[in-house]
Amino acid sequence: MTKEELRSKYLPVGGYFFFIAFGLVVFFIAAFLVVFVRTKSANMVVMPDVVGKPYNEVHNELMRLQLKVRLESKRYPDKTDGVIIYQSIRPGREIEAGSKVSLTVNIGLDRIIMPDLKGQTLASAKNFMEKVLSGENYVSLTLGGITYVEAKEGELPDTIVDQIPEAGKNTTSGEKVFLLVTKSASKKIQGEGPQGLDFRSGDSFAFAQRALARAKVPFKAEVVATKFRPESGRIESVQKIGNEYKFKVFYFEPEEHVESGYESFEYKIPENGTYSLIVKDQNDENKKIEISSPTSYQEGEKIQTVFYRTGDVTLVLLDVNGSKVKSKDYENEF
Repeated sequence: MTKEELRSKYLPVGGYFFFIAFGLVVFFIAAFLVVFVRTKSANMVVMPDVVGKPYNEVHNELMRLQLKVRLESKRYPDKTDGVIIYQSIRPGREIEAGSKVSLTVNIGLDRIIMPDLKGQTLASAKNFMEKVLSGENYVSLTLGGITYVEAKEGELPDTIVDQIPEAGKNTTSGEKVFLLVTKSASKKIQGEGPQGLDFRSGDSFAFAQRALARAKVPFKAEVVATKFRPESGRIESVQKIGNEYKFKVFYFEPEEHVESGYESFEYKIPENGTYSLIVKDQNDENKKIEISSPTSYQEGEKIQTVFYRTGDVTLVLLDVNGSKVKSKDYENEF
């Protein structure tokens, strides 16, 4: 067979394979470019405008964008406490996920570490609250309310047995302080009821429920939603019907559950009976607080409450025999 015959026989076949090979190369290059572009675009995010917004409201969004946030703080008393006043990356800029962004948050109020008032007399604690160290300066704390309870064995009269906020909490001078105080042996508390218990609108419900639990007095609560954070845990109204107290209590639903704060609980009672609530420390089995005395409920009736949590705790609903009916964990999300 001549060269011309071989060329005419095999050249079309060779051209065919060359065309296929070339097509595959083009296909793989195109596929690689598509994957590269998609991967690159998937890793790009747009920086939102967060200036003027409270940091706790934008935290989740920034985490969703996988941004690494570095917080700084400055104090401008004329600006709202906790709002962002500067961001290092301008709004609308396209950046890679995982980029670092610096935010400056305003500390408009004096920051303090809440002092330990427990064990002090009421008079001594009031004097102490007049002069609390904040940085290099002294500020005063505002007393939100006092709840009086009968002194237990070993407790002195006119002495603080508990406080909200708790000692050691990092807070501001603007947060009001509520105290649980043993009654003075020498005088009757003005306005108190026949059982020695007196509660008013604006008082701490957390301490009201502890006072009633101590006295073994039944009570029920209705939770009222509020958009004003400082109202959370405060008594909106109270009535005494027969031997039972009925409360309406404000509750602000937090976006994030931090180390301490107010929590709510609701449960539909499965059958007629007498029920009570306790809060147990998850890290100390012997540390528990009674937050309600035994109270009668009807089947289908809802038990509602608001309580103050410090650390990780478990709320337990008990029946008349002390057996667990329901429990719920409340934990720090950070």
